Order: sequence, then C-alpha cells, then structure tokens
Amino acid sequence: MISIIVPVYNVEKYLPKCLDSLVNQTYQDLEIICVNDGSTDGSLEILEQYAVKDNRIKVVSQENQGPSETRNKGIDIAKGEWMMFVDSDDWLELYCCERIITQAETCELVLFSYTREFKTTSAPKYIFDQQPRLFENADIDWLYERLIAPNGTELHYPEKLDSLSTVWGKLYRTSIIKNHAIKFVSTKVTGTLEDLIFNGKYFLHLHCARYVPDCLYHYRKTKSDSMVYSHKPDLCSQWLHVFDEISNCADAMRHSWMSEALERRKALCLFGLGLNIVFSKKGWGQEYKMLNDIVCSDWYTKAIVKLDTSPMPLHWKCFYGAACHRQTWAILLMLHIINIIISR
Repeated sequence: MISIIVPVYNVEKYLPKCLDSLVNQTYQDLEIICVNDGSTDGSLEILEQYAVKDNRIKVVSQENQGPSETRNKGIDIAKGEWMMFVDSDDWLELYCCERIITQAETCELVLFSYTREFKTTSAPKYIFDQQPRLFENADIDWLYERLIAPNGTELHYPEKLDSLSTVWGKLYRTSIIKNHAIKFVSTKVTGTLEDLIFNGKYFLHLHCARYVPDCLYHYRKTKSDSMVYSHKPDLCSQWLHVFDEISNCADAMRHSWMSEALERRKALCLFGLGLNIVFSKKGWGQEYKMLNDIVCSDWYTKAIVKLDTSPMPLHWKCFYGAACHRQTWAILLMLHIINIIISR
C-alpha cells in the first residue's frame, strides 16, 4: 500500500483536481492522508465531501502550523509500505502510482519527472534525461552529490539546482522514514529548503534507487506567485542553518565530495538570496548593502572561488564571475533584470 500525504491549506480552487487525480489512480491500494492545516476557506468541506465518497481518504485537522508540521502529522499516521507527498494544488497522472510501484521492487527510492503547469502552457521537466536509470553502489554517491549541488557538465544548468530536492516526485519506503525518525524541519528554521534536509537524511540510507523519466507529476507554477515572489527577511540565516544540517550529513558519510558539493551549493545560492533581496523593494542603496554583505562574507567568498563556471552558459558565467570579483552593483543590476522577466 502507498500512503499519499497531502498537506492542505486554503486551496479550495485547486483541491478537487488534486483529489480526483488521487482517488482515480489505476493503482487502488492507497491510503490518502489529507492534513488540513487550519484552512479558512472551503478546503475542509471539500475534503469531508470526498472522504464520504471514498473511505481511503483520511482527513485530519490541526491549527495552522506550516507545511513541515503538516507533513510530519501525515508521516505519524501513515501505515503503507510506501509513502508519497503530493501538494494539494498539484496533481498526478492517473497511472502514476501503478507506474512507479512496479519499479520499486528492492529499491528504497523511485524518482520521476514532472510537468510545470503555467497559466497557459505546460512544460516537461526531466530530472536527468529521458532514459530510465538504476542507481547502485557508486551511483548512489553520485545521486547524493547531485542532491546537494550539480557538478561537471550539469553546471550548464545551475537553474536545476533544486530539481532533485523536492519531496514530491518521489516514492519512499515508509520503514526508512519511521525507523530513522526522519521528519521535516520547520520552515521557520529552514526558510524554503525543508525538502532538501529531509532528502539529505533519507538518502543516507539508500542502497538502490530508480529513476523513471515519465512526467507523472503536475507542478502548478502559478499557484503561489505572491508567496514565491515575496521577501523573506531571514532567508540568509535560515539557509545557513540548512547548510549546517547538510554538513552534518556530510560528516556522517565521511566523503570529501560531500563537503565540495556543499561549497558549490553555497556558491550557487547567491541567485536565490539575491532575488529575495530584490523582492524586498527597499531601493538600490539598501539592496546593495544587503547583497554586498553576502557577497563579501567569509562563507560566501570561500565558496565562490571554488566554483567552476566553465560548463555554464554565458549569462551564468557573467553572474557568478561578477560574484567572484565582488562586483555587487553588476550582480544587483542582473537580478533586477531577471526579476522583470520572471514577473511578466
């Protein structure tokens, strides 16, 4: 049985499409755990209506605590041999569970690709390529390194930094999560990288994983634009905490490449941190000071000098080259241009 954990918060507009994609799966041995995180719209009523029609749906309500605590509640309840996470404004292909459960067998993880759903268009996103892959032995080390940060030719696509770190798009063994007490850290602590820490802890226990290139998950890119493009004042300190957590995983694995991957992650994070500063709309002078504090910090300067930009396309070479030479005004200008493009 697969336990599907669905955190729900004020998504009445999208929730029926998500639930329809779950209850109509061709693979029927499911436990659908919907945790209502204090919704103030009609989400709870929709959940209760679906639960009446399908006894596989379990509805649990709690006061608003955030996505990490909501998923943790689902983990506590889950009884299936396998576990999946689906965001309540996304949806699955109807054959998703059947496709991935047949690939599980002796593995501890199945990864699959997804489709980004924009307002008027859809675009497939392949985590690796369009061929199935089996990860064993040394390949597991490569997979773990890629979770932390891309390397080599994959640095041609630094925008794919977090394409592997999401908890949706994966099938997990429940026993590993529960036996090792793997839980989500609150977003109040991690900012936006709680999934990375969860996977960092889970990947420590991998011996075999399979990649299914099929785009089986539909990720709604327009679902939370106001949240995605809003300023998070503590994001830098929160991400530094995440780096400490990943460093602990590196210590557990005792591989030098883990530390090297973490340094690449730190170097590449300037894009996300920089956009967050632009979202503050505090004016060029204040934004420059905030950005310069990061660019000139000890932890960042140590990381950026080690970043190999040679595989990157020209625009990324310019961005991270400017960071390496501490050209903060140039970085800020590029970030404002990028913000204009993505805000259209």
